[in-house]
Amino acid sequence: MNRRELLIGAGYGIGALSLASCSTAPSAIQSKPSRYSHYQPIKASMRRVTHSVVGLRPFRPEGYRLEAEQLGNKTVVHNYGHGGGGISLSWGTSIVAAQLASKPLSRDIAVLGSGVMGITTALLLAQEGFSVTIYAEDFPPHTTSDIAAAVWLPSSYFDREIVSDKFLAQDTHIIRGAFSRFLTYVNRPKYGVYWHNYHLLLPEVRHFKRPLPGGNDLYPELAASTEDNLFGYPFQSYMKALLIDPMLYLPALLQDALLAGAQLKQTTFNNRDEVLALKEKVIVNCTGLGASKLFDDTSMYPIQGQMTHLLPQPEINYSYVVPTSEGYLYMFPRKGAIVLGGTAVKHAYGTTPDEQLTKDLVAGHANLASKLRL
Repeated sequence: MNRRELLIGAGYGIGALSLASCSTAPSAIQSKPSRYSHYQPIKASMRRVTHSVVGLRPFRPEGYRLEAEQLGNKTVVHNYGHGGGGISLSWGTSIVAAQLASKPLSRDIAVLGSGVMGITTALLLAQEGFSVTIYAEDFPPHTTSDIAAAVWLPSSYFDREIVSDKFLAQDTHIIRGAFSRFLTYVNRPKYGVYWHNYHLLLPEVRHFKRPLPGGNDLYPELAASTEDNLFGYPFQSYMKALLIDPMLYLPALLQDALLAGAQLKQTTFNNRDEVLALKEKVIVNCTGLGASKLFDDTSMYPIQGQMTHLLPQPEINYSYVVPTSEGYLYMFPRKGAIVLGGTAVKHAYGTTPDEQLTKDLVAGHANLASKLRL
C-alpha cells in the first residue's frame, strides 16, 4: 500500500503533510456527549462486501483539454482529461464544448465516448436541435464514470506546479457553472443527487491558504474545528456537499439525451484516421484516456483507484476522507451501497480488483467506525 498517493482537492497537496496512519487517530475520552452521537457507524466487514471495482482516472497534469481544432475538413472539439473531477466538472466543461461544437453550424455532430462528459455534451447539443450520435465502445453502466466516487468536489485533475494561470481563471468559471447546474437535480430521486454531511479529518491543525475549488461559497456550512470532531481527530473541515450516485445519475442522463433525440452507435476506434472517417463534420472528443491513443496526447496518464461496495445503510448520511501514512480512506453513502475507497496509484493500468486491498480497506474503515462515540 506504500505506492498510494493522496490527491484530494484541486492541487491542495494534503499528501505532503506526512500524516499519521488512521490507526493512531486519537480516541480521547470525553464526558459530554459528542455532537455526532446521532451518527450511526458503518458496518464494515467482509461479510457485507458486495463487490470491488477499479477505475482509471484520466489525469492530465496541465489540466483538462477544452478547445476546438481543425483537422482537415473536420472540426474536433476536445473535452477530456478531467482526472478525478470528471462528474463534478461535467456540466461546466460540457457547456463550453457544446458551444464550440455548435459554431460551425453543422447539423450532424458526433460525440465520442459515453461517460459523463460524452452524455452531458450530447444532451446539450440534442436539446439545441442538432442531430447527435454518441459513438462509444461501452455505455452505462460499463464506463469509467460509473465507477466514480462522485462527491461534488472538483479534485485531482491538474498539477498545481505546472498549471497555467489562464487555466485556473477559466477553471473557476467552469466549476461555478457546473455547480449551478447540479443544483437543479437535487432531490429529484431518479438522478441520485442529494446533500450529505462531509468531513475531512486530519491528525494536526491545518490552515488552508486557498479557497476550495470555485470559491468557499459553493460549500454550505463550511467550518473548521479543533475539538469534538468525528472519530476524535484533532482537526476537521466540515461542510454540506452534494453526492451524485453514478448508478442512478448516468442512466437518467442518458435517457434524457435519448429523449432529446441523441442516437447511440457502439463503435471501437483504433486510430485518429478512423475517427476522421466519420460522416459528421463536427466531432466532440470525450474519450478520456482514449485520447492518448486517438489524438496522441502523451501528457495524460491513468491514476488507478479501487473501491469496495458494502450493503447499503439508509441511516448513513455522512461521509469522510481520512489521510493516512499509506494513502487515505474515504467513505461515501449511496442509496444502494456504502462505498469505501482509498487508493490513487499513478501510471497503473490494471483494472482487476486486489483482494488483499479490499480486506485492507474494509479493516481500515472498521477501525474508524469503532472510534465513533455514540
